[in-house]
Amino acid sequence: MSRKNNDGEASTSKVIVMLMLAIAFFGWAFFAAAYAHSEEGWRQADSSANIADPSEVGQDERLENAGNITRESRSSLKDFIWNAFSQIPNMVAVISFNFQHRLWLVILFACLEAGALGLGYAMSKID
Repeated sequence: MSRKNNDGEASTSKVIVMLMLAIAFFGWAFFAAAYAHSEEGWRQADSSANIADPSEVGQDERLENAGNITRESRSSLKDFIWNAFSQIPNMVAVISFNFQHRLWLVILFACLEAGALGLGYAMSKID
């Protein structure tokens, strides 16, 4: 599985390892986000302040704030990634929280890792 290609392409094992590392990073980021949201109140803004009165006649606020969607999504992604790094000192608490309260999330990322490993095995058989 770790054959070196003569044409300079990445080997199958390198591609699978990079895929598994990416899955592991996003898994950790989701674990950390679930922990921080539930235990630390991370990104729990009062959503009722943004709800418009349905009986009110006038222009829709969603159209006025349409330019903010891109800005808010970038901010959310930055917060998501920053939270993944900031929760590293709480690794034991994050892992135990997810095994106790979000077992489905642990199983989901374990299946994704197993799928990547199976893909690597299948690709090595083709190679």
